[in-house]
Order: sequence, then C-alpha cells, then structure tokens
Amino acid sequence: MNYDTIIFDIDGTLWNACPASAKGWNLGLASLGIDARVTAQQIEGVAGHPYATCVEMLLPGLQEQYPDLLDTLNNREIEVVKTDGGTLYEGVTEGIKILANSYKVFLVSNCQDWYMKIFLEFSGLEPFLTSFDCHGMSGLPKDQMLSRIQRTYCLHTPVYVGDTEGDESAARVAGMDFIHVSYGFGSAASAVKHVDSFSALLDYLEG
Repeated sequence: MNYDTIIFDIDGTLWNACPASAKGWNLGLASLGIDARVTAQQIEGVAGHPYATCVEMLLPGLQEQYPDLLDTLNNREIEVVKTDGGTLYEGVTEGIKILANSYKVFLVSNCQDWYMKIFLEFSGLEPFLTSFDCHGMSGLPKDQMLSRIQRTYCLHTPVYVGDTEGDESAARVAGMDFIHVSYGFGSAASAVKHVDSFSALLDYLEG
C-alpha cells in the first residue's frame, strides 16, 4: 500500500511514561489518605483509554468516594511527568525525522492536553509533525479524531500506527489501515503489518 500519511499513537508506540504516571498517581493517592497503589505495569494495561476511564479501571468506585480524586491524581501526575518525562523507544527520534521527508506525520492519542504538550517538549518532534490531536484537546474518541484529521487535511491513504486492540479498532472504524507495534503495551488481531521495533517499521514504510 502506498500511504501518503502516517498517524501515530503515543503511549506504547513512541514512548513509555508509565513509571512517571504511576509515581504521580501514588503520590496523589497518599495525599488523599487512600490505601491503594498502582504500578507502571498496571498503567500500561489501561494505556490508550481516556484518563477518567483509566482511573475507574484501576481504582473502581473511588471517584464516587473521593470527589477530588481525578484532579488530585492529575495534578500530581503532571508534576512528575514534567520532571521525569518518558523513555522514547529506540529509533523513534531519527525515524520520525526520516518519515517526515516522505509523509505527512500526525499524532492522535487519548491522552490529556498537558500530556501531549509535555511529550512534544521532551521529544522535540513537533517541527516534523503536520498536526496532532488528543482526547484532552478535542474531547473526541480516537476513531473520530482520526476521521476528522483525514477530512481536514484531505488525506487519501493514511495509516494509523499503534500498539493496542483499541488502536486497531479506532483505525478500522475510521476506515484506515492499521500497523501494530508489538513492542508496545497490547496486541492486535488483524493489522496489515506487525513490527517488533521502530527500525522495522521504518524499513517497511520506506521500503
């Protein structure tokens, strides 16, 4: 397939900031006197969902008991992610720069707006992107963000690159191909291609 556009998910696809997110959440839980903790692996398991959904999946029922839970966890997570950031997967920085020479490159994520901004600051990739969107900016589900970008920028053959079944489903609903990065947090059943490294993705797209 000759794609004209590559759209990337962020978490589990371009970087991993789950240790920082878990640290922030745990600081927030402790400040509220809640006897519960989350791990980076648990954060990985819910990555790709909107923030409030992630909280409910890992801390069921606590949002009703603690009205300030979402704001407290969010504020502490911002503090830690700003300081610690995440780890970009090997090959991402140079790979995105190379792809930007041949394709329009976008980011679409279910993350919050502040998270997108921090990712762009840490990665330095914004100059190589045509645009980006996230749930925190638009309030839309991922499939609608993909469809809106396709309409807005008149994209003919975009492909979405992500790491989870949710990413695959969003691409399918939006009517575009999906490439699965198996080094990420999840699985996918019917991607057009599975790659085990960013360099393998680059080889496939540039080949």
